[in-house]
Amino acid sequence: MNTAKRDKNRFLVFGAAVAIVIAIFMMGRMQSAFGAQTEPDKPPFEGRLVETPEGADTTSAPAAVADFGPEWRALFTENFDSANWENNWDANLDRSTSGLGYKWGTRAVGNTEDPTSVAVGWAIGGGANGGQMDPLAASYPEGVDSWLVSKAFDLSRAKDVALDLDFFYQADSGDKFIIATSENRLDFVPQYTMDATVSQGQWEPLTVSLSNFAGKQQVWIAIIFRSGSPANKLGAMVDNVRLMVEGDPGYYLPIVSAGKTATPKPQPTVTPTATPPPSGGKYEKGFGSNIDPWAARRWRLGTAYSVTHDGNSDDGRSGFLNIRVNTRDAYVIVSPLIAGPKPPYNIELEAKLRSPRETGDQYGIIFGGNYSGGACPAPNFGTCFTQYYEMRVRFYDDNGTERMEMKLKRIDGHDSNNNNFGPDLIEWTRVRDVDESGFVEWDVTVESDGDIAVAANDRLVARAKDNNYINNPYFGVIVRTEDKTDSEVKFDYY
Repeated sequence: MNTAKRDKNRFLVFGAAVAIVIAIFMMGRMQSAFGAQTEPDKPPFEGRLVETPEGADTTSAPAAVADFGPEWRALFTENFDSANWENNWDANLDRSTSGLGYKWGTRAVGNTEDPTSVAVGWAIGGGANGGQMDPLAASYPEGVDSWLVSKAFDLSRAKDVALDLDFFYQADSGDKFIIATSENRLDFVPQYTMDATVSQGQWEPLTVSLSNFAGKQQVWIAIIFRSGSPANKLGAMVDNVRLMVEGDPGYYLPIVSAGKTATPKPQPTVTPTATPPPSGGKYEKGFGSNIDPWAARRWRLGTAYSVTHDGNSDDGRSGFLNIRVNTRDAYVIVSPLIAGPKPPYNIELEAKLRSPRETGDQYGIIFGGNYSGGACPAPNFGTCFTQYYEMRVRFYDDNGTERMEMKLKRIDGHDSNNNNFGPDLIEWTRVRDVDESGFVEWDVTVESDGDIAVAANDRLVARAKDNNYINNPYFGVIVRTEDKTDSEVKFDYY
């Protein structure tokens, strides 16, 4: 990233049904797959560049790299390392009039601004034609017009806004790299333009001020590459895209929320420890109407389990991720396989053991998980969650009194039966001031120095320090059994 390494994822109908679907679509009544509440679907993307209004701050040279202070935070991040990176964008489009088939895609190209980078976004690397291109022998025709468009950001509480990224530009005269914004998803106004006359053909940091959009309720951002002539060059590449905001930390970000209907309560609470608020992209899932894309990723061999959506109500809430393990001494890890932010960050969820509970029922939070790409789970379980942290909660009976305790393990590997192993970072510790029969709010806060704090209902339980896997971005939950045959847990939100 730019400072301190710049802080850095159908229809088949016939006859009259087609007309019905089109009519519904045009009325904008179809439900969106993103957002924390049910909302009309967005129309087909018809965005266009419009003339820059008088007084807008555009430039043909690199903007200054910002030194973001502690009052700034990353509302959204994209490093293109995840196989599901396109889920974070609302449109990945070839806007050329002749339909050339060159869209934004990803490639494993080195980013000299960030040696840890795995992949970057490439303006001509996707689509029917670009998908087969090799960066070592790249070229593009005239008339390329590829757009990478975000979903709407809510900036209503922001005092200031900036787009921060690493970029590479190698093109000919007449070609353009453009960052544009829109308040209606139709008219996009250029906020920054680079042409080939100032192209350096190397990775550079770039910060574009979007101050004019602070306080706006919905803003879309487009990253665009246009070619005026063919060239045997790479065009435009970007990496470590961050939307930085200054102001109230309680932003709501529809772009990475995978749920449709938010659970009525509880509202997320502040981090329970005296640490800086987490930075990086925000992820929210309410499980109100579905659990997509949460699915089982790893389990002990021979484990019988179920991962379902529970639409019933419980304790004034409705909609849950329900996980049940029906095998003795077994477990299942469930995850959306979406990359989270780098530390510092905070994970919060509420969970409830089924009633009646039995000694040995367990659940927990998985974080710091790795993923190498491809199928997850793979037949040999070798692509994801081979190393991670497990914050484990256990129910037990203390002479007729219900109790809870927690422990934190670092998982370094798995045996031939896929049982995990690794050192205890926090030994079993009694959890106090919670209702063992009800929902318990859990917070896991991870700092960049490896400090890991665990809190229950806003009360610190224990903390440890370990930095082996804290930069692995994948997360999820786990449900376990011990000597009994089954455990069942419902999760209210994540």
